[in-house]
Amino acid sequence: MKKRLLIVFYILVCFCNPLFSQTTAANASSSTAAEETVAKSRFENPRDTVRTFMSVMNDVKNGNAAHMDTALVALYLDDIPEESRHSRAPEIAAQLYRILNHFTFKIDAIPLEISGRTYILPVGKEQGIEIALYRYDSGEWKFNYTKTLKRLDEYIELVEKSQKAQQEDSTIDPVYFSARETMRLFLLAMNQNNAQGLTEAIETLDLSRFERAVRREIGSERVAMLKSVLDRYKYIDLVELPNDRQGPPVILLTDASGRIIIERVKNPDSSIESWKFSAQTVAELPKLYDAFKDKPLVEGVVSSVEIPLSVRIRDYMRRNFPGLLQQNLLLENWQWLGLFCVAFLGLGFSRVVIHILQNLIRVLFKREEVSVDTEAQSRFIKPISITATTLFWWVGLTLLGLPGDARMMLLVSVKLVSALAGVWAGYRLMDVVGNFLQGKADKTENKFDDLLVPLITRALKTMVIVFGLVFVADIFAVDIDKILAGLGIGGLAFALAAKDTISNIFGSLTVLIDRPFQIGDWVTIGSADGTVESVGVRSTRIRTFYNSLITIPNSELINAHIDNYGARQFRRITATIGIAYDTPPEKIDSFCEGIRELIRKHPYTRKDFYIVSLNEFAAASLGIMLYCFVKTPDWGTELREKHRLFNDIIRLANSLKVEFAFPTQTVYLRNQETPVHDNVPESELAAISRGQQLASQIVYDALGNPPIKPPPVTF
Repeated sequence: MKKRLLIVFYILVCFCNPLFSQTTAANASSSTAAEETVAKSRFENPRDTVRTFMSVMNDVKNGNAAHMDTALVALYLDDIPEESRHSRAPEIAAQLYRILNHFTFKIDAIPLEISGRTYILPVGKEQGIEIALYRYDSGEWKFNYTKTLKRLDEYIELVEKSQKAQQEDSTIDPVYFSARETMRLFLLAMNQNNAQGLTEAIETLDLSRFERAVRREIGSERVAMLKSVLDRYKYIDLVELPNDRQGPPVILLTDASGRIIIERVKNPDSSIESWKFSAQTVAELPKLYDAFKDKPLVEGVVSSVEIPLSVRIRDYMRRNFPGLLQQNLLLENWQWLGLFCVAFLGLGFSRVVIHILQNLIRVLFKREEVSVDTEAQSRFIKPISITATTLFWWVGLTLLGLPGDARMMLLVSVKLVSALAGVWAGYRLMDVVGNFLQGKADKTENKFDDLLVPLITRALKTMVIVFGLVFVADIFAVDIDKILAGLGIGGLAFALAAKDTISNIFGSLTVLIDRPFQIGDWVTIGSADGTVESVGVRSTRIRTFYNSLITIPNSELINAHIDNYGARQFRRITATIGIAYDTPPEKIDSFCEGIRELIRKHPYTRKDFYIVSLNEFAAASLGIMLYCFVKTPDWGTELREKHRLFNDIIRLANSLKVEFAFPTQTVYLRNQETPVHDNVPESELAAISRGQQLASQIVYDALGNPPIKPPPVTF
């Protein structure tokens, strides 16, 4: 299989090598043409002076300010005082360019040979404007200062009055407002030679005959063809094109293969009109390109355009395989052959991508010592296979130069399947990423990452879905800007509708920032009591102790009282141990001290605070209070240690012969002849005195006489 792929790759390299070499040659010839053009810049006659000045100032207007010095050579500025000449010269050049650019005239109509020393351009005479050129002693023709440059401020006012009436016309696009401006923007965009320039150049074409989904692909080919034809037809002097907002279509080229026309086109989204290259021109450009592609560049063209690869493939097939040009079923034979190759190579490409991805996942997981979730990986493989195949088909179809209808049907289908499969693959890829992150989190003692991993996974899945929807909308040419603008207009209603969703998002952020609990903690939130199972973007899920699942919106967590038992440093154990009433006091002391020793010896019990004391006289028992703490990480360990402690207390009681009490009833049989109470005091005072004496003696026996105050209990 690998050998077959290498053979196919070698064939593709051999096939594409002449195509790419053509690009290098074109760029080299463009560079040479640019150097020759600069070398030929001269002012030997009025025509060359005007052409050079207007061409250079066009570049200055387009941002190439470094060319201003060349334009200043066309101006005679010796009559200006030397101290102000340097500062005033650029302004004078800009004013002169603005005036000349206002008019329409043919530079080729300016004579090359003139017997006198003065030439007046045939523009602006009706407005009282005189543009004079003068041949000086050096032999160079320059714009005269006395007759023209000195009066530019006056001429500018006349031009502004004429332009103001045209600018008030609201029915014309303010960007593409004339044939001249459209041509200027087209040439400027094509000279940028980047993606932004390509987009701006496509905007100058009327692509209304093509579906929105394929306008970008077709437009990128047609603008290159248009520029190639113009570069081989004539040098474009912008002043020769009308600058009027209203007027008839402007025909630039008429040939047996077609025509190049700039006309007013009504925008479908508004009532204004734009000057653009006509739809007929766009349709006829392939034939025009075939007619002009072998002709040399005209003199003065700075650089030629880089022809797209799809057009170069088309030219290559036409030049080397003329037998495959016969058209069958809407397509030429070589295009049918290309479709078969693209389909076959796409399947092979997907296998290579899957093999590489599987190896990368295996190596990455092995290096990080994380186990691979084979089920998540298998769910990811199928959509990524479809995505890789359709992406290859997408690229391949754009290189075949298919007709508009066939390109529309195939490309839209491939794009749609590719987008859906890509969203599917991205969604499943997030499962693999989550598996990797969860494996890394399981290796750490901190539980915060266990909480963070599910949130990251869900957030990434949401982003995949959102980008997928935007991509699908772009395929069907849905105007995203208008949708966003509509959301802005209805922003208040949208905000009110999304209030709960936004609150839930802030609630999830609260959980992340404040960390009131972690995955696996035992918490009580309102009436919900259980273990935190998961934390999502919208809600938190708690598994109760009777195994039900409670879902709490994260918005409630912002103001909720959260009792986190899982965050306890110590877990309390409290109980009352009931023993029989006939247990001697000495044995009670021995039993209590034995329980204290158990607490001191158990590994999980807290050693610095515990209470074991006789605490109550219950109805059927003497109550010993047990109050202590264990330091355990979870509830299960707590129950185990509590079990061990209670079991040891039972063993201790058995060893000391201490009986645990249980509810009993004792029946006394009284002999009526025998007095129940003897030694009864004769009076109340005597009884009180006897009680005091007996109590005092008991205390004296325990604490001494006088009684010694025992110190507080210490641990």
